[in-house]
Amino acid sequence: MKKSLTLIVALLLCIGIASIAFADLPKKIEVQLPASAGGGTDVAGRQLAEYINKNTKTNLTIKNNTDGGGVVAYETIRTAKGDGSKILFFHSTMCIKYATGLYNHSPADEFKVAAVGLPSEKGGYVLVVPAESGITDVDGFIAAAKEKAGDLKIGVETGGSSHIMCGIMSEKLGIELRYVEAGPDTEKLTALVGGTIDAALVNANQARQYIEAGKVNALACFSSTDEGGRNSVIPDVPSFKELGYDCVFGTYFYVLLPTSASDDVAIAIHDAYAAAASDPEVNEILSKSGFGMEIAPYEDGAALLKGQQESLVAVCQTLGLAK
Repeated sequence: MKKSLTLIVALLLCIGIASIAFADLPKKIEVQLPASAGGGTDVAGRQLAEYINKNTKTNLTIKNNTDGGGVVAYETIRTAKGDGSKILFFHSTMCIKYATGLYNHSPADEFKVAAVGLPSEKGGYVLVVPAESGITDVDGFIAAAKEKAGDLKIGVETGGSSHIMCGIMSEKLGIELRYVEAGPDTEKLTALVGGTIDAALVNANQARQYIEAGKVNALACFSSTDEGGRNSVIPDVPSFKELGYDCVFGTYFYVLLPTSASDDVAIAIHDAYAAAASDPEVNEILSKSGFGMEIAPYEDGAALLKGQQESLVAVCQTLGLAK
């Protein structure tokens, strides 16, 4: 009997906590999502919203808005009322657009951070070279790059995440590379096997079949956070971090509000997204899209956005992408 009462009290407390956490959520929220329907970012935004809709008394409506390359969505939220009825759901690309001059308002300074989704996958993109190159490790790659004196061709999608990561990698490895436009990851791998480029940083999921087929050698992977870690898709491939190179890049997801929004509203939205991201079924779906995430504590959000923005600005300046 005592155990039953204890369980009932605990359940009531949990219900009370949930009610308090979600008390300041607006009844209706428009989610500006600057990505096309059906893509990984859209899947992530919709899965999280669906959970919140089912488990709270609010209703989130996703509005895919890619006008102006996402800038219209950013501005819709930056200039919105601070009542939480409109929010932005997007990721690190927003910081890259700011760093390259494609968006002239600082995400870190001109928005209020409600939530930051950190990647739950500890490893990121992997450095691959053609198997016939004979390069089997990072030391060999560094030697080859120095031998070619800045003419080792690495495939990138100009201005994209892989371009940024190549800039980070070349700096940390102390080498110069020749950046070649090679399109998205599937095209990079085709170019790599075809011999038109010498190396590429690609998504581990897409690289795996080429690795298993013996067409490319995987040398090392980026880690998603400063803590380091390998990619679970290719667990035998070391991370740059464990090899002594501080190559870190993670796609962070951001839930942003106008700066006029109150902390109460922002915290309520944070807690709703944190509950959604921690749901096993939701995160399983997100992980399949490559976007499994953990929501950082509310008080860490602003610093995480500021830190990533400053890092990306510095890299873009080094790469000559800043305008």
